[in-house]
Amino acid sequence: MFDGGFAPPTESTDPDGPSCCTTCGSLAIGCEPLTATKMGSMNPVKHSVAVMIFRNDDVLSIRRPLDDDELPGIWGLPAGTARGSETAGDVILRIGQQKLGVQLTPIRKLASGTQNRPKYRLEMELWEASMKGEPTCPEWQWAAVDLLRPGMEAGSLCCELGIKTKSRVS
Repeated sequence: MFDGGFAPPTESTDPDGPSCCTTCGSLAIGCEPLTATKMGSMNPVKHSVAVMIFRNDDVLSIRRPLDDDELPGIWGLPAGTARGSETAGDVILRIGQQKLGVQLTPIRKLASGTQNRPKYRLEMELWEASMKGEPTCPEWQWAAVDLLRPGMEAGSLCCELGIKTKSRVS
């Protein structure tokens, strides 16, 4: 279940987007779907999870495709957006299986943050995870966290959280 940094959304313009229990506010329970109406100028909320996988002083970094609609070609952390009633742990498992081709195990939540984007509000949790296997995705590398700096400067929230977290841990 998403915890800590997320306020439950009150509306969504994506009918297939996250659901929210209006009684308890839990994103993971999903007792009733959010309405597909847009009130005022409020943008829909996109709940995402990024993972930091450490090998000594390096982190696993992946490169976004050149045709990515937001941050093409930027090196960043593996990340995914929650679907329906997925928990943070579910998203981490999916990132491992579908994006990296490995088995990920969540270890601990490191940070969370929000960012307003033109079409939505991004609410992200950053988790440490362990990895079993070697990534099969096209472009990945073990690198110093400084590789994430250009992504942070281009507006990547996962890169920003990763750099800030690594500087606190070091």
